[in-house]
Amino acid sequence: MILTEDKTYTISLELEDCDNTTGLSSETMELEFSSRELLHAVFTCGMPVQRLTPAYFAKRKAELLYKIFLVEAALDTEGDRLKKSKKIAYLDSSEKSVMSYYLGMFFTKLISRRLYGVDYLCHLNLIEKMNGDGFIDFFAGEWRPDMIGYCIDKDSWSVWEAKGGSNRREQALRKGRQQVEAIATVNGKSPDPAAVCMTYYERSYLCGVVRDPKPKQGEAVQFYREQFLKAYYRPVFETLLECGAGIRFEGERAEAAVALPCFTQEGKEGEERTLRFGMPKTIFRHLMEEDYGFLTEQGGGLWRELCPEGAFVGKDGIYIR
Repeated sequence: MILTEDKTYTISLELEDCDNTTGLSSETMELEFSSRELLHAVFTCGMPVQRLTPAYFAKRKAELLYKIFLVEAALDTEGDRLKKSKKIAYLDSSEKSVMSYYLGMFFTKLISRRLYGVDYLCHLNLIEKMNGDGFIDFFAGEWRPDMIGYCIDKDSWSVWEAKGGSNRREQALRKGRQQVEAIATVNGKSPDPAAVCMTYYERSYLCGVVRDPKPKQGEAVQFYREQFLKAYYRPVFETLLECGAGIRFEGERAEAAVALPCFTQEGKEGEERTLRFGMPKTIFRHLMEEDYGFLTEQGGGLWRELCPEGAFVGKDGIYIR
């Protein structure tokens, strides 16, 4: 798979709704998305491992290259369908599990935005505590959900557990249900939704399932919205800053470019690609000033008008082209 190709893809997605009274109901849909939309999800999806390493020059670009490599190495294409790559067959099962884990997070980012209007999705362990004393990691690692989402229009929070694997596993979905049930409220509000999202392969084709268990018990999680937005924007902004003199200011936007090697044999040997990304100058200035409270006030409408034609842009104001 070459993520930078201008293509449209489709995956089969099953939506399951379950609670203690009605049992389980489901519907199946075909979710269509562009390569730029998937790139946006990959780019803006934070990695928990980010906390392990101190800041150093080119750290963020290295993270971005690694995430794109994982997707391109793990997936092949057949028409508009994504398939499990035959290239990774020789890998150890634990190595494949790492790739599946990150694929699960990237597609949870994409699916949550498309189907549930989640404009921001951030890993729980990247959000600082309200008192500024470290990060929100008081849950036992095995029994806490992966991500917290925020929807601008509804001013609502959501809870997500991302799963990825070679096949659909009911045991993993049940465990994911327990994980999202570990949080009853986020900043005083019930999660909308609290869901498990799993990506898996069926006859080698990538598929997905979203299960919404509607939890009623669990812990209360609280943090400042500014801390959440800081955790979301900081990796993207630092990637932009690492481009240094390469940042271009055109009109009302700031843009940078990252050179991507060809990670797989599908590309030509020695050929480099260019990924262009950016944001409106308004967002850039506020990030420079570490003013994270401003960022959701405009609801994302103005951001689209300030981004280049043909680019994919989310309500976070970050665009990919």
